[in-house]
Amino acid sequence: MSANFLTASDNDALCARIQQLRPVSVRHWGKMTASQMVVHCTDQLRVSRGEKVVSSTRLPGFIKPLVKWLVVSRLKAFKPGMRTLKELDAEAGMTLPTTFEADRDVLLGLLEREKYGPQGVEHPVFGHLTAQEFGEVTWKHLDHHLRQFGV
Repeated sequence: MSANFLTASDNDALCARIQQLRPVSVRHWGKMTASQMVVHCTDQLRVSRGEKVVSSTRLPGFIKPLVKWLVVSRLKAFKPGMRTLKELDAEAGMTLPTTFEADRDVLLGLLEREKYGPQGVEHPVFGHLTAQEFGEVTWKHLDHHLRQFGV
């Protein structure tokens, strides 16, 4: 079983790492600034919660289980240079950053475990994710970007 942001100890550790981030944190790969990365991760949670619409990827329903299995179950960690959805891309459709502290607070607020129920989420790329799958893939995504900035 992988780390899961919906587990108290994993959530605490993840939030502590996010608190270590600074607007001047230097990236080890990619193009985003630390501020853009925080908003990118926030947008990923918004997509998963149905609060941000994704129209750039239209996968047929029969493909979603395969994509889900590959990314959620088989992928141990996100790799540098992986492509993102247009709506999460800092150079395309991502929400614009405001101030680093305010954006970080929004991300931390969306990571509050109480905001997520046991039913899981409907994801536009993966289809239905159980709470376990959602917690694990979200942790992998956030861990990827925190490693990107050395925290």
